[in-house]
Amino acid sequence: MKKQKGFSLIELLIVVGIIGALTAIAVPAYSKYKLESDAKAGVASVKNLLTKAELHIAANNTNTLATFADALDPDEAAGEFKVGALGKITGTAATTGDDAVAGTLVFTFDTEHSSFGDKKITFTRNAEAWKCVAEAEIITAAGDIDGCNAPATP
Repeated sequence: MKKQKGFSLIELLIVVGIIGALTAIAVPAYSKYKLESDAKAGVASVKNLLTKAELHIAANNTNTLATFADALDPDEAAGEFKVGALGKITGTAATTGDDAVAGTLVFTFDTEHSSFGDKKITFTRNAEAWKCVAEAEIITAAGDIDGCNAPATP
C-alpha cells in the first residue's frame, strides 16, 4: 500500500477557519484606521495652509486676512485648493464692521474618494488664534483629531 501525502479535509477546514477568524478581526480594524487617516490628512492639509495664512498676516501687520486667496495656491481658481483625491480647501475672507465675520478655511472631503462623503472640517480665525471644528460624524468615526472639536450641540 502506498503512503498518502497531502492534507486531510479536517486540516484544510481548520486553516480556512483560522483565516476567516483573522479576516473578521482585521477588516474592522482597517476600516477604523482608514477613517482616522482620512480625517488626519484633511486636518494636516489645512494646517499647512494655516502656516501660509499666518505668514501673510505677519507680513501685512494685521490680525485678519484681507482675503484667504493670498493663503491659497495662486494657480488654483476661485480660491479653491484641491488636496489630491481626498478633498478640497476653500477660504472665506474675514470682514469687519457691524456684520463682522471671522476668516475661515474649510476642508471638504471628496464624496467619491474619502470615507466621509462631503463632511467638513472648519478652521476659523479670530484676533488671537485658529479654532478647528469638525462635523460630529468625523469626530465619532475617527476619534480625537489633534486640535479639533465637535460642533457645540444646542
